[in-house]
Amino acid sequence: MKNINNIETVEKTLHANLRVKNNADFAHAKEMNLAAITLGELSACTCNFPVVLIQNPENQQVRPVAMFGLRPGENVYYGADGWDSTYVPLLIQRHPFVIGFDDRSDDPKLLATCLHRQSPFLSESEGVALFTPEGNETDYLQSRHLMMRDIFEGEKYTDQFVRKIQELGLLSPLEIIVQPETGEMRRVAGIFTISERKLRELTDAQVQELYKADFLPACYVILGSIFQLHRLMYLRNKKDFERIVNYRIDLEPQAQVAPTA
Repeated sequence: MKNINNIETVEKTLHANLRVKNNADFAHAKEMNLAAITLGELSACTCNFPVVLIQNPENQQVRPVAMFGLRPGENVYYGADGWDSTYVPLLIQRHPFVIGFDDRSDDPKLLATCLHRQSPFLSESEGVALFTPEGNETDYLQSRHLMMRDIFEGEKYTDQFVRKIQELGLLSPLEIIVQPETGEMRRVAGIFTISERKLRELTDAQVQELYKADFLPACYVILGSIFQLHRLMYLRNKKDFERIVNYRIDLEPQAQVAPTA
């Protein structure tokens, strides 16, 4: 991938002296309130965060996301000591690397590990090297290749899951009503979860189909992660955000309709 929006394919002719600075606390995501996740991360994420589904207004694509805050710019899991969680989603861990396709190859689908060339975590004087003095890839760079492939394959599997739950009509609106200490009630809308009611209404054949695809556990894990919203509220009120004195979680509010495929 050529330099498009400062994204470059990693190659030794361009990046022989490039290094990646330590980013163990993933501070670049300290104001991120949502992060897309793959199905393979679901268990780790739901042990820490609420996982909901959102629809991209530009392409209408539905994706599961880990929820870190109630509004853009708000991450209640990040503080002075870093992340208050046992896991950080791969979308955040991968920075400054991204997935691309290698336009130097005859195969247009050949994956390439790319990087944000203007990232503040890139340096030629400090950090972990991408290439050895002999021009070979370091173990670190090879581990980034594996991470990019895992994310790519995970996203394909996640897309299959989303298409199936849309096909079965399992998406359900989720609305959070909050009352700040200094203001009126506000609604956090535009997010979705799995409908427990609709899961119970599936036919035996449909349940078997979900089970064979290994999608059935994911449905219940996402549904159960709603209870992590209580921890989100607790952490939020411990930080310097506007204090919430009351809140309510509404499943399947009547005024909304879940998106379909």
